Amino acid sequence: MRNRSRTLFIYILSIFWLLGCQSIHFTQKDSPHPPAQTSLNKTQEAPVTETDFTLLLMEQLLDSATIYMEMPDSLLAEQYFNRIYQLLDSLEEAEVESSALDSFKIRLENQYNRFAHLFLQTAADSLSPGAILDELGHMQAELDTQVTDSTVAIPDVIDETHSMRIPMVLNKQVQQAIKYFTTNPRGRRVFRVWLRRSGKYEKLIKDILREEGVPEELFYLAMIESGFNPHARSYARAVGIWQFIASTGRAYGLRQSWWFDERRDPVKATRAAARLLKDLYQRFGDWYLAMAGYNFSPRKIERRLARYGVDSYWDLPRLPRQTRNYIPTFIAAAMIAKEPEKYGFYVEKAPPVEFDTVTVRECVDLNVVAECVGSTFEEIKDLNPAILRWCTPPDVDEWTLYLPRGTREKFLTNYAKIPDDQKLTWIHHRIRYGETLSTIARKYGVSIREIKRFNKIRGSMIRAGSYLVIPVPQNRQAYRKYARRSTRTYSRRKPVTHVPGRVKKVYLVKKGDTLWDIARKFNVTISQLRYWNGLGYSRIIRPGQTLNIWLPESSGRSEEIARGNTRSASPPLATDSGNPASIIHVVQKGETLWDIAQRYGVRLHDIKRWNNIRSNLIRPGDRLRILTNGETFQGGTR
Repeated sequence: MRNRSRTLFIYILSIFWLLGCQSIHFTQKDSPHPPAQTSLNKTQEAPVTETDFTLLLMEQLLDSATIYMEMPDSLLAEQYFNRIYQLLDSLEEAEVESSALDSFKIRLENQYNRFAHLFLQTAADSLSPGAILDELGHMQAELDTQVTDSTVAIPDVIDETHSMRIPMVLNKQVQQAIKYFTTNPRGRRVFRVWLRRSGKYEKLIKDILREEGVPEELFYLAMIESGFNPHARSYARAVGIWQFIASTGRAYGLRQSWWFDERRDPVKATRAAARLLKDLYQRFGDWYLAMAGYNFSPRKIERRLARYGVDSYWDLPRLPRQTRNYIPTFIAAAMIAKEPEKYGFYVEKAPPVEFDTVTVRECVDLNVVAECVGSTFEEIKDLNPAILRWCTPPDVDEWTLYLPRGTREKFLTNYAKIPDDQKLTWIHHRIRYGETLSTIARKYGVSIREIKRFNKIRGSMIRAGSYLVIPVPQNRQAYRKYARRSTRTYSRRKPVTHVPGRVKKVYLVKKGDTLWDIARKFNVTISQLRYWNGLGYSRIIRPGQTLNIWLPESSGRSEEIARGNTRSASPPLATDSGNPASIIHVVQKGETLWDIAQRYGVRLHDIKRWNNIRSNLIRPGDRLRILTNGETFQGGTR
């Protein structure tokens, strides 16, 4: 443990060094962070543990990732996200638990989902199975988990000499999940979509599960993992229909690079998931525990079984909310999906996916493949979700390509007629003065690593006037679609027009002012100044510019501020009739506790304490009490 702590400490110091080397090129005037003395003052107030230090570092890394998202620079933003997850993995390895860490994970999930939606072209899916499990956990917090006498067993799916069974236990948790999917409007909408998608992969996945010798009912595990979306990507970096993280995927033969990710391949990922689940079943001797280990961590499940002296999933205490609801949701999904009409679902399932396969031993543009078989780039891409770019991976010796059913021979015949120089297109880029590998990579939507690999560059030094070979698709429309990931622009945010419980003061920026100086003068945060005035992280302030500063109405600084080049514009104050020093905030769609805390300049922990809530899950329409008296945290959230 001592060596692990020392290794983690050295790693953290190296991250700080990297942050210093990977400067963001901001002047003091536009610095999004306060000087380092803020963290030093915090250190003097109370001893900082290794966990606190790691959490502080992750928060700074997340701020940096957010800055690069705003620029926008997807490549550097992703680097910072990867560093965060490496640190988060180390904390989870040590089984660190804290409310501050839970709050950070929520903020991280929100920011990463936004990053994935903007740059990775993944839909902002409100049908996220993870969100469903969290919502069920909130609903089931008070449920008694005692198993009832009503149980059934899934019929055997393997030959009589090798029989496996997954019991279908019907208890209050399962009943609650069934009720959610059958009576809740959102739950019904989600399950209809899952049922429709299931038709595309049901035959394919069940056939593979039978071949691998595991119960075909594990098919419904993919339903609650991803909703049968091969492009599903969680904030914890789990990817594909079976939601493999990178390390587990590699352990079961799923390769990945900038060009491809076999975790998205329904065939290869299903075979890997079947083998992993079989290994977990042999490890625990119980399908419920095997599935819980698949969702959480087999080692942590074993530790909890030993620590609490239990041998049943239903008796395991202190499981994460998603894992607590994982098995009940699986059972509910299987029961409903096997007899959808019984539960009021009349859904026409998507037609099953059918394809031919061919092995290619060279890099080929998918537009060329589409022309050879008389199809479209979109159809070829849909059949090959593991291919992340516009061509088959150039960094592997061979690749199994999926073609529309019945077109294999047509492809082989037409492909043999195509000259080699037309199978993939390359651009010769002349390096201009001031360009770097990073700026060139962003321009073409290619990773720095791939540019270096194709051009045999070891370091990062390039010379103006030299040429680089850059791979691009033949179809320029498809090229622009992928290049937009790194060149996407954003509409400018509008200033906030009303902040409940606060009075607007208009401040005139003077020569020499910085956002840090202004924030400190008015006892607010830089993030609040940017939010209130619609300032992106790449925006700077200039003398003569006006800034809106929203201060608590009861603040004693009002008269003092009025003498400092400010103008007042006070919106009406919405207060709680039972307590004039508080207001009631009605939660809007898409808001999180973090957003609300940031808006009112209070701590997330205080909002939970004032409203007597334990979890971080809130719903549109919920009413939250926000104190605006002396108990309010004047400095805002980080």
